[in-house]
Amino acid sequence: MTSKRTASYSVEEDILLCHVYLDVSQNPIIGINQSGDQFWGRVKTEFDKSIVACSQERPKRSLQTRMSTILTACSKLRGCINQIENKNPSGASQEDIVSIYLINYICYICIYVLNLLS
Repeated sequence: MTSKRTASYSVEEDILLCHVYLDVSQNPIIGINQSGDQFWGRVKTEFDKSIVACSQERPKRSLQTRMSTILTACSKLRGCINQIENKNPSGASQEDIVSIYLINYICYICIYVLNLLS
């Protein structure tokens, strides 16, 4: 059995997936007493209801994998911001701290891409 790789997620799909994930995980009526399969089934159902007609069908496993990737990236971002906050730059606002992180992140990405190309 061969499987075709689906197209990359759009920014809009990523945002929608995050909203749906939070809505389903924080639903007080359903609660936390649900299996992982039930949880992701609900995420897929809500995602499918909300996605525009021209978007590609996303299997439940694809949604799980994409959300895992997003959560990992968010965790790394939070860790980097914590490191900068722990350095306690005098007089730095939250925007300053995020700017410092983004500059460091962009430099890291440039180095990574240059290493790939060389």
